Amino acid sequence: MPSTPDIAAVAEHFRRAIAAGRMPHALIVSGRPRGGGLAAAEAILHLLYDTPEAPADLYKNVDIRWVEPESKSRQIRAEDARSLIDFLSLTSYEGGWKACVILFADRLNPDAQNILLKTLEEPPPNSLLVLVTATPSALLATVRSRAQTVDVAETEDLTAKPWYSHVLDLLRNPPARRPADVFAWSDQLLAPLAELEDRVRAEEEQRATAAAEAEVQAKAPAKGKGRKAASRTAPPDDMPKVAKDTIDARVATRVKEEQEELLSMVQDWQRDVLAALKDPATPPLHFPAEARAILAQTEGLAFPAALRRVTAIEEIRDLLGHNIRPAAALPRLARALAHP
Repeated sequence: MPSTPDIAAVAEHFRRAIAAGRMPHALIVSGRPRGGGLAAAEAILHLLYDTPEAPADLYKNVDIRWVEPESKSRQIRAEDARSLIDFLSLTSYEGGWKACVILFADRLNPDAQNILLKTLEEPPPNSLLVLVTATPSALLATVRSRAQTVDVAETEDLTAKPWYSHVLDLLRNPPARRPADVFAWSDQLLAPLAELEDRVRAEEEQRATAAAEAEVQAKAPAKGKGRKAASRTAPPDDMPKVAKDTIDARVATRVKEEQEELLSMVQDWQRDVLAALKDPATPPLHFPAEARAILAQTEGLAFPAALRRVTAIEEIRDLLGHNIRPAAALPRLARALAHP
């Protein structure tokens, strides 16, 4: 994750807290769990464990447990919370801190949150619970009152997404209403989604393998003390198989998240077109560098038709939210955005 001034300030605050022996036992990191929130959590853990700034080192650490929704309900359940409590209560493998990071903590169901309360009230020594969520208000008031909140001010930068330039080019060049053009355009919009799934799956398999290595390492008898003991590698034959359904659930969740970001980009473009129809002299809010292309798309476009384009994206978002395949939903989007 790239460093930002806000995350640098968070890191500096906790560097001082650790040096002074005033590290809190629970944090609510208010930020996106795939963006600034995660980056801030990683920065804090790098300081706490004095590790190089490489996320892989954190995911391989036997004293850190990472949790996120993995069920079809996309909830973090009571049994997951109990597992975390058991983990935090164990003695640190390296003799230092034990930490649990919950991504999308707003998806902790009420039973899971209530189970965590006892640990929040009476935390084990040298234990840290990090709740990362973009919506802290979704957590129970009793949970929020027992943790220190860390706000990560961030603006979503889609330009870093691997599909950004590809989608931007499609938005500059909407399809004609001929069926062949509509389907060709939607096929091009599908391409980055397919590449996205392959990329996310590779990342999640790598992450799951690192976690499995850490689990084997934690169960193996130590041959030394401190970091030397933690640096051992387990024999390949001892490696547990990572549950395929867990990886599938993580991949599905992350694909949906980026799918939503892609649709938001398409919708923001159409909102700029709508605004340009109302006042051509006002620079586009979302794509200021694309003023000429956006203004060109207002030619011959009536305001009601432009408004329907914006609402059509909401309909496509709803279809995808109900697990309609993108290959079936995106041609409808292409038809809505097509020009005469």
